[in-house]
Amino acid sequence: MKQEQAKKRIQELREFYSHLVSYVSVNVFLIALNLYTNPGNIWFIYPLFGWGIGISCHAFTVFFSGAKWEERKMQELTGWTTTQEEIDRLSERTDTLISILSSVDWKAIDPELLQSKDNLLKAQSKIDALKASGEAANDANKDEVIRELEKLEAFVTSSKFDYYDQAAQTPKA
Repeated sequence: MKQEQAKKRIQELREFYSHLVSYVSVNVFLIALNLYTNPGNIWFIYPLFGWGIGISCHAFTVFFSGAKWEERKMQELTGWTTTQEEIDRLSERTDTLISILSSVDWKAIDPELLQSKDNLLKAQSKIDALKASGEAANDANKDEVIRELEKLEAFVTSSKFDYYDQAAQTPKA
């Protein structure tokens, strides 16, 4: 779940629980008022029932509907927290970094990068396996892949990479 989606979901839940607290507290007051002032005429059931319909609809929209309901329910039931969208983004990032690292003979410049490239290729195969299987993603594998990608992305955007890139493009005399 993206941060914006998480914030929106938290806001929806907060609004629902606030609505629920209002419903319970007001209706407890109305029940007490009715039973104290006129116990022979039970009228509190009307606002209790009417507002109950509203709170039920609110609960349904928060917990059981929406465009992402099926995805949320699948994640809840399977424990799968990595969506296909996340896997596709990881795959795209991995492909980009592999193409950058494959464009130059890094062995001559920095042999340590070869290990990073091997780690990336392993990460790519894990991502491909996740895509192919359609099964629940192992969060440990996903986190490992993300850590490797972030490390390499930090390197690729660093001044050290610019230096290496220029060194690789400089013709040797």
